[in-house]
Amino acid sequence: MSLIEECSSISLRIQKLEALLNRISAQHPVWPDVMNEYKSRLAGQRGEKSMYFHLSMLSDSKYHIFHGIRLLYRGFFFQIDFLVLCAAFALVLEVKNRGGELKFEKEFNQTTCKKNGQAERIKNPVLQAQLQAKKFKGWLEEHNFRDFPVHYLFVNSNEKTLILSDPGNEPITRHICNSEVVIEKIDQLANYHLIDKLDAKELRKLKRLLLSKHTLENPDILKQFNLSPNEIPTGVKCPTCDYIPIEYRNGTWCCPKCNMKSKTAHIPAIDEYFLLIKPSITNAELRAFLHIDSIRVAGKILATMNLPSTGKYKNRVYYQPHPGDNRCQTRP
Repeated sequence: MSLIEECSSISLRIQKLEALLNRISAQHPVWPDVMNEYKSRLAGQRGEKSMYFHLSMLSDSKYHIFHGIRLLYRGFFFQIDFLVLCAAFALVLEVKNRGGELKFEKEFNQTTCKKNGQAERIKNPVLQAQLQAKKFKGWLEEHNFRDFPVHYLFVNSNEKTLILSDPGNEPITRHICNSEVVIEKIDQLANYHLIDKLDAKELRKLKRLLLSKHTLENPDILKQFNLSPNEIPTGVKCPTCDYIPIEYRNGTWCCPKCNMKSKTAHIPAIDEYFLLIKPSITNAELRAFLHIDSIRVAGKILATMNLPSTGKYKNRVYYQPHPGDNRCQTRP
């Protein structure tokens, strides 16, 4: 069973989108855009997770697999959905989870997606994969790994999707496959590249380099949707009826609308503050965000959360417990 280095930051972006949807009202002008991206990201995440099953069939003694590796090349970051690496070649996988009907048109190299009778032009995922492969090839050369073969594929993970292509479109169609065929495609490449380009030491060096150069994305969701922190509603939301803000009385959060009582309703609110506003908070900022008057009560809340902190007394700053870092996690 092959091991996959999980480097993706997609879950962090989804967490931030969820936090934003939980804070703004459905009547807010940006709410439809946020919801559309949230649904799209969830679908993409499901598609990428389905690849784990197929790629896990590869031998971990031969292949190294990276999910969501993000690298800097010529001043800009690029991210690869899945990178399959062995001593003989590398393969860039651009994974999509689109439903309906995908058609690759020879003229203008454009792609259309037809769903529920409506067709729209979308970015050509094959050209996206090609561009990522070109960037990765350049990145390798920058780090003295020259003449190393880099291939690319667009992999569709939705089993119900119908893929069509115009006649004579072989330069595009040979870089397309469904997820259940991806292992066969990798085997074909392995049979073509019979001579290793890297020895065991060089391959280990490249793997370490990839992991050390990976940079996790930490998107500014408010900036993306042209929102300021002042537009984010403050207060603790009722976990039962969603009323905001609920009140803090004698160590308990109480909802004036449904009479819900909770000792921990503030935890999601603080998490949302870290995701949306900034990854640090002071006693004064906590009081303003949770609508608490008492410095002592705010300090007690912060102390019970066991957050990392710096400074003492009124100068103490508390930090998000799991800030984004560059490390990848290995998954089977």
